[in-house]
Amino acid sequence: MLFAVRLPLTLLAGCLSAAGLLVACGGGSSSTPTTTVTGSVVKGPVNGATVCAYKATSAGKGDPIKCVTSGSTGSYTMDLEHAGDVVIEATGGSYTDEATGVTKTLSDPLQVVLNTQGGAASGMVTPLTTVAYSIAKNMAGGVSSGNFASAATSVASQFQLGTVNITATTPVVSGGANAYGQVLRAVSQFVANGNSLGALLSFGSPDTLQTALSSAFETINGVPANFSFSSGGAAAVPTTPTTPSAPTTPAAPASPSAQSCGITVSGSGTVTTQGLTLPFSLPATRICVANVPAASCTAGNAGLQSIAAAAATTGGNYTLNYSYSYTPGDCAGAIATVAYQ
Repeated sequence: MLFAVRLPLTLLAGCLSAAGLLVACGGGSSSTPTTTVTGSVVKGPVNGATVCAYKATSAGKGDPIKCVTSGSTGSYTMDLEHAGDVVIEATGGSYTDEATGVTKTLSDPLQVVLNTQGGAASGMVTPLTTVAYSIAKNMAGGVSSGNFASAATSVASQFQLGTVNITATTPVVSGGANAYGQVLRAVSQFVANGNSLGALLSFGSPDTLQTALSSAFETINGVPANFSFSSGGAAAVPTTPTTPSAPTTPAAPASPSAQSCGITVSGSGTVTTQGLTLPFSLPATRICVANVPAASCTAGNAGLQSIAAAAATTGGNYTLNYSYSYTPGDCAGAIATVAYQ
């Protein structure tokens, strides 16, 4: 026996498409946009890190969404079927430490926060994005893509990167390191000098970090920096960054008991050329000697005098009487950085 079911005209019309085809009636499916996230895990480049996306909550990470593994250059790609804020976290894997040259395991998790609404998104995962994540946690409303973006802008300013987008810009830490990469190199030197990476990443007491990180930046990059940190979203006004120049001789990594030594060299004497002996004067010239044993940047260190004189006067056929002045930890204005041996 057949039964006829009569639908009201309004319901029947709602079940038909404009082309007269049945599309849905009493059910259906929703479509979540897919966002392709690409980025890199860098502290140098981290190979084999586990990179996972989580739903963001005010306290940080919520439910997991997806995990992938970073490649040899630290790069990763993941397709996320999720609309909203996500925390991307990297753990494990190995990298070559810029300060020591030693292969290390990424033992401290690194994070970045993104908003996924379909299309493409960039998500660099670095110590600086992790600092921004820590700051966002303590802002009103906690972790969100909006709070993170505000914190990331503050972090870029405080670390003297100006308007660099630390979430989308790839850090270059070796060879011709870019400004972002130079700061990450300084983070490695900061740890090599005996400081805690965890203390930097949590950014709980920024005023206790700025002097040590400024010194580490100068040691590994050969140019001075003067970081001024504040806790929270408001950026401190940084000093104008000095344009880096290649050091004459790469400075050796510093130990926790080492420092840099700024030595001003001057002198007068004679130079012999084409059979003539002429008066010769060396104007005051600043040389930076890196990795000097602590408390050794003094007039009693004859080795420092020899190193500084050789760097200040690279030619020959002269006789000079040198004079020196010493400034521990201050290499501002140095024409060259050389290693203490």
